[in-house]
Amino acid sequence: MKPKSIILLSGGLDSTVSAVIASKRTQPLFAITFDYGQRAAKMEMAASKKICRLLKIKHKVVRLPFFTEFKKSAMLNSRNKVAISKFNKLQNVWIPNRNGLFINVAACYAEYYGARLIVTGFNREEAREFPDNSTRFLQAVGKSLSHSTLTKVRVRSYVADLSKREIYKRGLKLGAPLEYVYSCYLGGKRMCGKCASCKRLIRASR
Repeated sequence: MKPKSIILLSGGLDSTVSAVIASKRTQPLFAITFDYGQRAAKMEMAASKKICRLLKIKHKVVRLPFFTEFKKSAMLNSRNKVAISKFNKLQNVWIPNRNGLFINVAACYAEYYGARLIVTGFNREEAREFPDNSTRFLQAVGKSLSHSTLTKVRVRSYVADLSKREIYKRGLKLGAPLEYVYSCYLGGKRMCGKCASCKRLIRASR
């Protein structure tokens, strides 16, 4: 019997392809998109909604407004113009404990609604820069959840061992709705093509 799951979906390439795989291997109760005051919140939510509609998965938006206190982050300071070069440096796009919090919030929903699995889009390529994308992080947070949830909720990324290019190819093979993917730090109606996130997507699609 397929396990019930909750999917973390940002509308980007990795979480979209992982969600497609999860839709085949699990019983998704719903997907969560977080609005934490990021510049791209509106576009990420719109993309995720379209993807969920196509995959026939319920979509939930969870807001974490306190992140807007962290005004030093280029990702969050949406009222001020920031040079695109700022978005190419890890320290400028890093959000303190973001993925750790996302998973723990999802774990609350998972235990309450009877899901045993949280699905993320963490991948091998971004794990080189972002330690909270790594398999070691997944293992560590999973161990933590075994103590903090009575149902011992687990965490998995179906693309954890893949590069961006491999994820893109897997998405094409699976018929993932890649045309709806949004992966830009700036949050414009069209992806800028110049920030680090856009560049990774462009490289993956070539």
